[in-house]
Amino acid sequence: MILTIKPSEIFGSLYIQISKSDAHRALITSFLAEGESILKPWMENVGIDIIATKDAISNFADFQLEKDCLKVIPKDKNINNITIDVKESGSSLRLLIPVVSALGINAKFIGSKKLFSRPLGIYQKIWNEQGLTFDLKEDYLIIEGKLKSGDFNVEGNISSQFISGLLFALPLLEGDSKIIIEGELESAPYVMMTLKTLKSAKIETSKQADNNIIEVFGSQKYSPINYEIEADWSHAAFFAAAGALGGETTLYGLNKYSIQGDKEILNILKFMGASIIYNEDGSITIKKSSQLNALDIDILNIPDLAPIIVALACTAKGTTKLYNAKRLRYKESDRINDLKDSFNKIGAKITSTEDEIFIEGVEKLKGGKTSSHNDHRIAMALCVASIVCENEIIIDDAQSINKSSFNFIEQFRSIGAKIEEKE
Repeated sequence: MILTIKPSEIFGSLYIQISKSDAHRALITSFLAEGESILKPWMENVGIDIIATKDAISNFADFQLEKDCLKVIPKDKNINNITIDVKESGSSLRLLIPVVSALGINAKFIGSKKLFSRPLGIYQKIWNEQGLTFDLKEDYLIIEGKLKSGDFNVEGNISSQFISGLLFALPLLEGDSKIIIEGELESAPYVMMTLKTLKSAKIETSKQADNNIIEVFGSQKYSPINYEIEADWSHAAFFAAAGALGGETTLYGLNKYSIQGDKEILNILKFMGASIIYNEDGSITIKKSSQLNALDIDILNIPDLAPIIVALACTAKGTTKLYNAKRLRYKESDRINDLKDSFNKIGAKITSTEDEIFIEGVEKLKGGKTSSHNDHRIAMALCVASIVCENEIIIDDAQSINKSSFNFIEQFRSIGAKIEEKE
């Protein structure tokens, strides 16, 4: 899909879609429960990543859509030798691998070729140490054997998804386990989200903050949940930025007390100079006030905000520095190199090191042809950057947007964006 986006003024309000991260966790918790669970709100149209998890767990559960709720009805898990298609979803893959193994199910995971080139070494080492099969190929992964309880050493600087995957799996095992986090834990809010979801299913864990150890008690049973999925702060960030760059946006459905790390976008916008208003009806209004100012921003715990921060920084006064950014190299793309390439093509001044990004603000971006490198967050960030361009932006591979958002284009149009689509 090719998108052409013309510079435009932005004004309007919208409801933010459900959180992809929260939905993944709620779905996994539900199929492991001993009884029916209710997830709400739910729509038939959700992002491709959420669909990947839902389809994957259809091996273990049936679903009923009732108004704005999804009923999850667990099936007999006495199955084996199954194939699970996780499409392009790294979250689905990393969260489900240990769960399936904890259930003692032999499985073949398939999906996009690029997916299996992303880091899986933490799991591979554990499976090898336990004498289990972890057969990783270019376009599939086969796991065989039942995971055993024990102590699990996990590097904290690769992906928090490995920790979350183990957190879902270890309560199912006989015997207690410990997750020992080596080094500094990056994206810690996502682990907190997992612990919150587990608590809703009455799963007991004990986190020792002083020594980075999470104790997980074995032989537990997941209780059914009646779970309200939060709106997605990662998704909201693009529309908040659009308001700060192009006029004004009012966002509905967000929990301002959320533990989602990407809620930090409001603080970033505030310190850059945008106006943030918390309305009495619970909505949040973001207004353009003057030229934004550059910041030094630690993205250790907010890596998914990097693309939209780059879009904001391109025309901010001064040079913005994003640091602790090394994990961006292991996302859907090498986001450090690809952000630099995508935005420099439209007139940005971006340089980088191994784990830093420097964005020197310019008065206006030029616009023109560019590529998102098939990365959904880069594609959406480029769309927002169109607001501060002299000319239109043409993105030649924007279909990736559907990975996390089924209605981003529609919502962006609703607040004033001028977008043309071509297949």
